[in-house]
Order: sequence, then C-alpha cells, then structure tokens
Amino acid sequence: MPATARQACQIPALPVEITFSALKLLVAGAAAEILRCDIARQTAVDVHDGEHSDEAAWLKANTPRPLGVGSIVGGD
Repeated sequence: MPATARQACQIPALPVEITFSALKLLVAGAAAEILRCDIARQTAVDVHDGEHSDEAAWLKANTPRPLGVGSIVGGD
C-alpha cells in the first residue's frame, strides 16, 4: 500500500480559548484538510488497486494452462 494511504490525516486542535469567528475559520480549515486528506488517501488506494488488478490480469494472460485429460496431441 502506498505511504500516502497509510498517513493519518492531521486536523488542527482547538485552542483552550477561541472566539466564534476564529472557530468558524478553524472549522473551515479542518473541513478543507479532511477533504484534501481523503482525496489523497482514496487516490493512493485506487492506484494501488489498479496496479494489483493489472498485475493479476498479466499473470492470468501469461500463465500456462495445465493440460487436461485427453488433451495430449496424438494420445489414445
């Protein structure tokens, strides 16, 4: 998993004393940070999943199939 997906989102802590207008700014900033972090984490997860999906498709296309009963050419 990419490091971006493993990083915890950082949300600013509330100060002990805060004005209402400062609180509104802090909440808006925290909401923007949560959104930014969520987008970054989801992008990292999607890339990771896509890489593994591509790898699985390649392995399936390039893995020889086992021979079944009666599949030997010229066999009786």
